Amino acid sequence: MENVKLSSDVKYLVDRYLKDDVKRNNWRFGMLPEKDLASAKAWLDSGKDLSWQEWKGLLCKVGLSAMPIDVDEKELIVGCPLFRSPSEEEKSELEKIEKESPIPPFPGGDPGHIHPDFNKIFKLGLNGFDKLVKSYIKPDLDKEKREFYNSCLNALAGVREYILNTAKACEAKGMSDMASMCKRLAAEPPATFHEAVQLMFFIIVTLWFGEGHTLTNPGRMDQTLISFYKNDIKAGILTEQKAFDIICNLYIQLNNICEAGLAISVIVGGRDKDLNIITNDLTYLCVEARIQTSLVYPTVGIAWSEGMSDDLMLYAAKSMVKGVGCPAVFNDHIISLALQEAGVSKEDSLYWMNSTCVELKPVACSNIWVASPYFNCSQKLLDVMKDIEEGKSKAENLDELNDLLDAKLREDVSLAAKENDRIWEERKVKGRFPLLSCFIDDCLEKGLDYDNGGARYNWVENSFVGLANISDALYVIDRLVFKEKRYTFAEINHILEKNFGGYEEFLAEVKSMPKYGNDLDEVDQIAKHWFTRVGEISRSYKIGGHPYEPGTFCWIQHEWLGRLTGATIDGRMAGSAFADGSGSAQGRDVHGPTSSILSTTKWEHKVMVGGMVQNIRFNKSTFQREADYKALKDLVLTYMRRGGFEIQVNMTSKEELLDAQIHPENYRNLVVRVAGYSDYFTHLNPNMQAEVISRTEHCF
Repeated sequence: MENVKLSSDVKYLVDRYLKDDVKRNNWRFGMLPEKDLASAKAWLDSGKDLSWQEWKGLLCKVGLSAMPIDVDEKELIVGCPLFRSPSEEEKSELEKIEKESPIPPFPGGDPGHIHPDFNKIFKLGLNGFDKLVKSYIKPDLDKEKREFYNSCLNALAGVREYILNTAKACEAKGMSDMASMCKRLAAEPPATFHEAVQLMFFIIVTLWFGEGHTLTNPGRMDQTLISFYKNDIKAGILTEQKAFDIICNLYIQLNNICEAGLAISVIVGGRDKDLNIITNDLTYLCVEARIQTSLVYPTVGIAWSEGMSDDLMLYAAKSMVKGVGCPAVFNDHIISLALQEAGVSKEDSLYWMNSTCVELKPVACSNIWVASPYFNCSQKLLDVMKDIEEGKSKAENLDELNDLLDAKLREDVSLAAKENDRIWEERKVKGRFPLLSCFIDDCLEKGLDYDNGGARYNWVENSFVGLANISDALYVIDRLVFKEKRYTFAEINHILEKNFGGYEEFLAEVKSMPKYGNDLDEVDQIAKHWFTRVGEISRSYKIGGHPYEPGTFCWIQHEWLGRLTGATIDGRMAGSAFADGSGSAQGRDVHGPTSSILSTTKWEHKVMVGGMVQNIRFNKSTFQREADYKALKDLVLTYMRRGGFEIQVNMTSKEELLDAQIHPENYRNLVVRVAGYSDYFTHLNPNMQAEVISRTEHCF
């Protein structure tokens, strides 16, 4: 990838984004008051006379037609909405309309983390989708399906109007070529690589802001775009550098639309339906664009399979060392098997995505809610310990304590499953997404909305937080309470309530005990038990008729839940973060990186369809020679070959992170992997910054 470099125009667009601190740092960086007003008026004027399904199509059309557009003359990918806060007059008007005829609230559940069928989108184009939808409208079609298809046509009309409005915005800026491209894409399928990427962004924007599908992702770009790339290269109308510029422009626009603290994902590599390993020019270009733009979005991952090019994996290792948290490496074989065990066909299981962080979805054919919700495992253990102290429960050994913790977790999982199942059923009536239904198989074929059983695969995923902490804690309890009988639960609870204050010697002893993440079987086997057991607990419940799928990724919840939880017997202080995924708790994997991954691969990762990750951190100054890069590559491959699910690498020194806390203005684009997603270090709250700093800094 030495042949491609950031152009001056791309550098300008990167700097433009970085200088916009409102977009870069705020959780909510703006609104779309024109769209909000148009949608509210549409409901007031027409909603009462339409079915819910029809109204949702109209709402999408009206909202997209009214959405303002921000265009820059240097952009190769256009169509970013123009975000701004509403004026006082607009706020007053919105409140008045909502009081007169309030739009019914969305029932809840996850409407985002979407991967549309770009293959079909590129094949048909918008006119082709119109024809396809109309082909299902037969004279004898029942009323409900007719309303569904009509709502789809309205939603598609909104996409077309948004693209044409973008063309007008380009014309106003003197961008005649871009305007012409937009006009073609409002009707026809893309004919070139540039047009395909542009249409990809239009679909992402219109799903995201037209129907509220936040975190709509570009998907498997080196698969969906490769035919356009090869044809254009052969025809002499595209160069590798030009393709790189276009991908960089897409990435910059993804940063422009995504709120800080979230995630957008791209996956490259993997295998096709005939089990051929996928590696092509776009595999490298998609990674390199993320490296050179050095922005937080999108996260880029490589789907690894045995037999993948050693050159690609060495390139990946060298990319990791550059310090932007990219690429992550996913195990294509394990993930495919996990999806098949969840009921996905073999062919569909090979075409998967991490929906943003590490959660799994079959691409283009699934309605899957992720992280619904996060379970605080350490708090459940604290509750069990309190019950034992108060005589409500009894445990004489580790097995009995495990059973009590199992029962406590089941209470929470059962309630969550019941509530999610209620929302799932309510969404069938009060949800409905006609635009998304056009782009997710098999909604159009069935004549059923995405929210009404139209998608091919339907389930809900959760996430168990802090399993490494309870593994370490259970080892301490087993040793001090059950085996050595030196402490009672009442005494330990007292020490924890004091946050170890006055018990520093006790805390030092606890910290010196074996910890998960060091290839020590006495504690690793406890971790194995619990990583496996939470999967069994979760899948014993059903939502919408499908088993409740488990995961262990944390996003920011390991810090959020930790902040709300008292001290724990593994040596964690009150209010501090829990472990960030499937790896050890922060700073406890002290026997080196190889021991760390040996610990974390002692149990079956394919149980975690809801996603899991091991984060590992190095100081980039460790890497001086070619042999150092090869050592990192070999570490990742060892993790993969032992059945590891996903691994992410941070390349930041403690000194660099501490300096960034003192001088944040010097580290605007310092990106770190948090717990499945990437973020700007200076955007993290002090507690989360401390969590990242406290992770073990490995070297070879």
